[in-house]
Order: sequence, then C-alpha cells, then structure tokens
Amino acid sequence: MVLTRAAGMMQKGLWTALAGALAVVRLPSLVQPMGADQALYAYVGQRLLAGDVPYRDAWDQKPPAIHFVYALMRALWPHDSAVAAADLLAAAAVAGMLFLVGKVIDERSVTRVTAGSHRLAGSLGNPIGIASALVFLLLSNPSFTRVAGVRLRSQCETFIALAVTGAFLLLTRENARTVAAGALLGFAFALKYNAIVYAGGAILVLWLWDRRSSANVARLAAGFAVVPAVVLAYFAAAGALRPLYDATIAYNVRYSGETYTGPWYAIGYLLAFPVDRARVDALWTLGGVGCAILIASAVGRRKRLLPPLWVAAACLSIAINGSRGLPQYFVQANPALALAAGWGSVLAWRALRKLEGSRPHVIGAAIVVVVAIAVWRVNQFPKLIEQTVFDARYALGWTSRTDYLARYADDRKYSALAATQLGNVLHRYSTDDDRVYVFGFTCGAYVYAGRASASKFFWSRPVIAGFNAGQPGYGIVGLLDELQRNIPAVVALQRRDWAPDVTDSAEFFMRTPALATWLESHYKRGSGPDGFEVWLRTNATP
Repeated sequence: MVLTRAAGMMQKGLWTALAGALAVVRLPSLVQPMGADQALYAYVGQRLLAGDVPYRDAWDQKPPAIHFVYALMRALWPHDSAVAAADLLAAAAVAGMLFLVGKVIDERSVTRVTAGSHRLAGSLGNPIGIASALVFLLLSNPSFTRVAGVRLRSQCETFIALAVTGAFLLLTRENARTVAAGALLGFAFALKYNAIVYAGGAILVLWLWDRRSSANVARLAAGFAVVPAVVLAYFAAAGALRPLYDATIAYNVRYSGETYTGPWYAIGYLLAFPVDRARVDALWTLGGVGCAILIASAVGRRKRLLPPLWVAAACLSIAINGSRGLPQYFVQANPALALAAGWGSVLAWRALRKLEGSRPHVIGAAIVVVVAIAVWRVNQFPKLIEQTVFDARYALGWTSRTDYLARYADDRKYSALAATQLGNVLHRYSTDDDRVYVFGFTCGAYVYAGRASASKFFWSRPVIAGFNAGQPGYGIVGLLDELQRNIPAVVALQRRDWAPDVTDSAEFFMRTPALATWLESHYKRGSGPDGFEVWLRTNATP
C-alpha cells in the first residue's frame, strides 16, 4: 500500500511537471507583437481610457466586452506583451478548470484488480482531469498556426472559452453556483453575441446533473442578465445605444450573412467544418474521437454527454459567426474538445484493461504510438519548435528588432514591421494634440504613435462596404465630414488589405472623387513604409 501511494505521488508529480513544461513552452511568445485584430481592440481600449465611448468615437463591429478587457490590459501593462500574457494566463486557467471538471465527474476513481487489492485508476487520482488539461495545453498552443499564432492570442474567443469553462465547472460542482455561472455566460455573450448558444448548453448541463428546475434556470438567467444590463446602462448614459446597435448587430448580421447563400448552405457548413478542422488540427481529431466514444458509452451514464453537447454548442456558435473560417473562430471549442479527448481516452484505456485473455498494455502501447503518429502528422510540431526557438532567440537579444518583426506578416493586411514603422511616421509628423488618420487595417500604428484617429472609422472596411451609407455620420460623407472637422496631420492609405472581399483601401480612397480631391488639396506625398501611401499636411513639420 505504501509503495502504491508512493508510485501514485511520483506519477502525479510527473504529470504536474509536464503540465508546467507545456505552459513554460509558451513563455517565449510574450515577446511577440500584437496581431491586426488585437491592435484594433487595443486602440479602442486606449480610447476608452482617454474617455471616449466605443462605437460613438471609435467604431468597431465586435461587441463591447473585448474593448473593456483590452482597456484593462492596457491600463495594467501598455505593451504588446500584454496580449500574449493574457492569452497564456487564460490557457493556464482553462487547463486548471478542466482538471477540476475531471475531479467532479462521477466516474470510478478506483478499479478492483484482485480480491483484497486495489489499484488507483492509472495510478493517478484524477485521470480525466489530467488527460484533458495536458491535451489542452499541448494542442491549443497558437504557435502551431500561421504567423506564429499572433492572430489567435487574446481574441474574443479566447475569453469566451475561459468564461464558458468556468460556467460549466460551477454548474457541475456539488454546490452549484448557478448565478455566478450565468454571469460568466453573460460575459461571454458580451464578448460575442453568438455565444448565447452556451446558455442553452448550460441548461443541458443542469439536466445532465439532475439539477434542472425552474429555480435554477431562473438563477442562471438572472446571472446572465447582469453583464448585458451593465453594458446597456453604460451606453445609455453615454447616449450611444444606437451606435452600439448599428455596429454590433446590424453590421454583424450583414457581415455574417455575406458568407451564406441560404439556410442549406449554412447547415452544410455546420456539418462539414468539424471534419475539415479534424484534418488540420489534432485537437479536433482527438476531440472528435473522444466525442464518439462518450456518445457510444452514454447509455445509463448521461453525464458523459457533457463534452459532446459542449462541442455541439461551440460548433453552432462558430457557424453563426459565418463561414469565413477565420482561425480565431475555432478557439472557443478547444476546452470542450480537450475534455472529450481526455475523458474518451480514459474510457478507452479502461475498456482495454477489461479485455480477458489479452495483453492490454501491449495493445494500449500500440494505440498510443498510432495516436502519437497521427497527432504528429496533423499538427506541425517542427513549426512549433522552430517558432518557439525564434521567439526565445529574440528574447535573449540574439535577433534584431527589425529582423524579428519582419517575420510577423501575412500576404496582405498584416505586417508587424510596417505597423511599427507607420507608427513612427505618424508620431514624427504630428504632436500630442494632433489627430492622424490611417485608411486601412493597421490600427497598431495609432497605438504605437500614441495618436487618436481623426475619424471614428479608424479602420476602412465599414466605409468601403458602404455600411449605413446615406445615414448621418456614415459612409463617405460621414468620413469626409470628420476628416474636415478634425484635420489630421498625417494620412496613410493602405495599398493591400481587403481585395477581393472589397476594394483595397488606397484604391478606394483615391477613386472616390470627394476624398481624393480633399486629400490632394491639403496634403502632399511623403515617404512611408512599404504597402502605404503617406500624405503630410502641407504645413506639417517634423
């Protein structure tokens, strides 16, 4: 018995050290620059701290919670590293909560081997929680993806995943905290409205745990209403309810609808994209297999349906967002997939141990090898290793800033180096009291320059797409009115950003007579980073 306990403690220590190592692997990412979306959130957060109101003074389509999150991040640490740091903390918190979910799951923790002797399940205390947390930490690392994962870190979906995991943990504990769980789901909704589907998932969790009652549903709803009520009160006090509606509902309905030609296309996408993701992301591969195992073994054990139902809710939320397939959309499903993979693997191992007249350890080892090969082939581990080493070399001072930032660029609208260089140009040719303007999607330039936009449309797509054109304050007329009123010291037009979705920013601006005439009448061409046309006010001086 003493030896068994000692072996169990050693294995627990080993798994704890492995979880810590998987978290430490992400530390070099702290030196990464902000992605394009994150720079947008950072700018709005920066304006919030300056007293401006989102949508009224800084227009974005995302619901308001992400801007308040970034305002907090900028207040605590006004540096690019706050993005990766918040993402790392969120990942560690989700892994910890998955571990706790594993502890509260009503599964066997002890398996009888022979009369009078027992063995801890896998010599671990909480195999489901440990397996789920490790799978999550390993396979949800953003560095597996393009541009080293800068597009994925600290996105809306990152915090949705965190909030939903916390809510489901609270609902599965013995002393369920239904109001608190509802508040977390309300926060997820305020991050992106499509996250409302998790409220339905929460009611199903109450059913799985035999806690569905009118009182508990009412508590869940009351908690859910807290965050949206606070948000509405804030915007009502600021007189900005209409801008809030236009940006986060009217625009998003149009934006999402652009990707669907009809209801059957939407249903087809919902059914197809999980399979497509499983071909390129091992977390979806293992999570899908885990869901199949859990569903097949759920007869009489309906709690095993928790991960499949959670994954289904995540898939529905993703599909509501549209079929563009942007990588950040899928991040919200990661905790559910990891729980499915961890729980399913434990059930599969236990089933192998029950086989009579076989060698479960040999069979199990063979299965582990096959799964490891499959995971290696699906996910690009060499890319993960190479990227982590590259970040570490820069952190140690072995790579120049210019060479480091040059790596972080995609084919079109994102370049960390260009954003930094443009920020320097904006700062050089303006004063602290001046406004500047970037017509494109390089919002990081505002943040790096410490300057405010001359228009609430600090990025160009709403204007190019003609959203609300003809209404006061919108479209080309609304943009030109603000530019004439605020007189930016510098104007930068991005050459490559939106096509073929909509026209690229520089081309649109210069092909619009009113905008081009205004620019050429009051500005002269200057030099700027590659990919941008920079115009200086005729009386501007460095």
